[in-house]
Amino acid sequence: MPYRYVLLLVLLFTGGAFTASGQTDLFSQPKKGFASWLPAPSWEHALLSGNGAMGAMVMGNPHDETIILNQAQLYLPATEPKPPIDQASRLDEIRALILAGKGEEAAKVPVKQSMKEGYGGHLWSNPYVPAFDVRLQMEPSNVQKYVRTVDFETGEANVTWTDAKGTYQRRLFVSRPDSAVVISIKGTGKITGRLSFARRPVEWTQWEQINRTVENVNTGATDNKWLTYRSAYKKRWPGSLEGYEGVGRVEVKGGSSRTEGNEFIVQNADEVLVFIKINANYNYAQSQVDQIKKHLASLPADYQALVTRHRNVHGELFNRVKLDLGGGADADLYTEALNLKTKTGQVAPAIIEKQFDAARYNIISATGINPPNLQGIWGGTWSPAWSSDFTHDGNVEVAISALLTSRVPELMHAYFDYHDKRLQFYKDNAKKMFGTRGIHVPSHTSSHGWDNHFDPIWCLSLWTGGAGWTASFYNDYWLHTGDRKFLKERAYPFMKESALFYEDFLKTGQDGKYLFNPSYSPENNPANFKSQASINATMDVMIAKQLLRNCIAAAKELKTDKAQVKIWQEMLTKMPAYEVDEASSLKEWLWPGLQNNHQHRHISHLYSLYDQVDPDFKNNPQLLAGARKVVEEKMKFRYKENGGEMVFGMAQLAFVTANLEDAPTTAQLIDWLSRFYWTNGLGTYHNPGSLFNMDLSGGYPSVIMRALVYSEPGVVKLLPAVPEAWQTGTISGLLLRGGVEVKSLAWSQQEATVVLQAPRKQTITLQAPKNMQLVSGAKATKGERTSNVDLPANKEVRLVFRANP
Repeated sequence: MPYRYVLLLVLLFTGGAFTASGQTDLFSQPKKGFASWLPAPSWEHALLSGNGAMGAMVMGNPHDETIILNQAQLYLPATEPKPPIDQASRLDEIRALILAGKGEEAAKVPVKQSMKEGYGGHLWSNPYVPAFDVRLQMEPSNVQKYVRTVDFETGEANVTWTDAKGTYQRRLFVSRPDSAVVISIKGTGKITGRLSFARRPVEWTQWEQINRTVENVNTGATDNKWLTYRSAYKKRWPGSLEGYEGVGRVEVKGGSSRTEGNEFIVQNADEVLVFIKINANYNYAQSQVDQIKKHLASLPADYQALVTRHRNVHGELFNRVKLDLGGGADADLYTEALNLKTKTGQVAPAIIEKQFDAARYNIISATGINPPNLQGIWGGTWSPAWSSDFTHDGNVEVAISALLTSRVPELMHAYFDYHDKRLQFYKDNAKKMFGTRGIHVPSHTSSHGWDNHFDPIWCLSLWTGGAGWTASFYNDYWLHTGDRKFLKERAYPFMKESALFYEDFLKTGQDGKYLFNPSYSPENNPANFKSQASINATMDVMIAKQLLRNCIAAAKELKTDKAQVKIWQEMLTKMPAYEVDEASSLKEWLWPGLQNNHQHRHISHLYSLYDQVDPDFKNNPQLLAGARKVVEEKMKFRYKENGGEMVFGMAQLAFVTANLEDAPTTAQLIDWLSRFYWTNGLGTYHNPGSLFNMDLSGGYPSVIMRALVYSEPGVVKLLPAVPEAWQTGTISGLLLRGGVEVKSLAWSQQEATVVLQAPRKQTITLQAPKNMQLVSGAKATKGERTSNVDLPANKEVRLVFRANP
């Protein structure tokens, strides 16, 4: 038979057998997604898929595959939660020591109290750990062609290769509508191999913890259909996680199959389908295996039908926002080449588009039962950095920072649910640690909400800003969605509890102004003061003022609590005034003698500029200049390290520069964020090239969207900090404060066009792009950059701007 006919038959067969989501070339990149040309060298570089309840990490080895599975609730019960210490009884002592300049001694007081109460030293939150590995072995053969891909629209992580036996593809996604990990293996040749569930490998340094905490692990393969994994924990207390169970249903089409020990053996099959579900178990005596089997048995043995159902849910979330910066050939680079190129040359627009999409994909996939933890919903180690917990002094806030603007507000409910379930813990914290009513959200939480974090240096038990910062997201949800029911039933009650704390905690000094004592500017200390335990940290003041203003606005909207509003208004008059130092930089501590320390990765004292430009700054040129001076100093620090460690701090700095309409600095920060913090699976790092961490996956799209549109209720600014290199582009689907949707925004050097739609009639103040003015779509005032624009309810308004002559 002539070669061309053989080739045609092969192409017809592979195309018909493997057409994946409309792709006829199995080795091509998805339209929205990426390709990698090597299996993952370590779990950090795995391909990611998730549905907010379960996560999968695909390593990508053709013949000896490992897929690491995770479940959102699997925080290893390593340390029994203990009620917060009676720090309140030592508060006067702590305050006196700090006032006397003895911060180091003050920071040791909670540690001593914790030892007195039997804590036995520093207690970390319970760590987030993997569930188990899926092991898939096939007959080895020389690989002639290979690619692994992720499709952002379908949530699929695929591995495709050609060897001497044929062309094969292994496809995986984690279904939102069907609550299962779904795997398909097909090929032009027959499939022969074995499947099993196995414990994630334990390093020798981890065995001590495993032996203390894990009671047993049982794996099984039965009835020529089922794989099981059950693990029980040794340490149990009321309400604790007692174990977990995973079940896999295996369907083999063609050929033969059998179980052998704990393995599933397949011979000469045409297709193998695997459906897996993992449940956390809080009553391990009552197995959920039969319940899971019943659920999995209800799923059709039709991969394409299941992935289509998932795409209709996941893909709709992902496609709500679209960014186009002009694309280019770099869009086709394998991630290994893409990451190499970003480290050495200018980051091309096509790469920024791909990273923007990847970051949004990661956060959507990780959000569901909980908000993203430090690793999102993934992880391949029994000892993750910082327990891979929820760190509330910056990490979680950056991870969720894009959800509202990217028009997936329903995913924010994972964040609100997480906190609402822990309200009683937070009330205990406030009472026991600070002697107050209201709530205190600690810096670190995982499976519970008590503050168990005590350290003589990182004195986070003295940080009081957690609840107020958390409350700001409840309020921001209301500003974006206009959901009055949410405001009344969830946001305002949480905000009031947060404000109640300050009513009791704040004491007035001799000048009649409040003292924030103890106070803490996360992880930093004054340049002339060794201790992080301090007084009047600017961030603490900013959080309290923002909270009180938001409470007042909410109470007025709901027409309630008039007497309480007067109390909050009076409290605002007693807040310490913001100050600048002798170098004109905004001060990080509002207390005589405490000097700024710019050589640090955090920018906590710019909190009032993270999301909106605070009224105190908007109306005060000196403070705005002081904030810009801080940015300048922090950039000097970042330049020394070419970006440097703790990427979420750099993302926050970019939030600020975008809101300050500082395009050049924002461009430089985006450049750093694009270069050094991406895995070969387009997950993200905490530091350049190390520490798998999802903060940047939230922060990166947030920075880009803020550079393109800024919003407050009644105010919209277009292209406030667009990098000069982005000479043309479009973005669509953004949700702004006031409920305004950016249906589309397109720009070039000469013209910009925006289409806005509001759910209710309103008038906004619209700021034109720099060096442009409004020419059509609304009444324009010649020579002025801002215009008042009327938005009718549920009708699109198209506005055109042109460069000034």
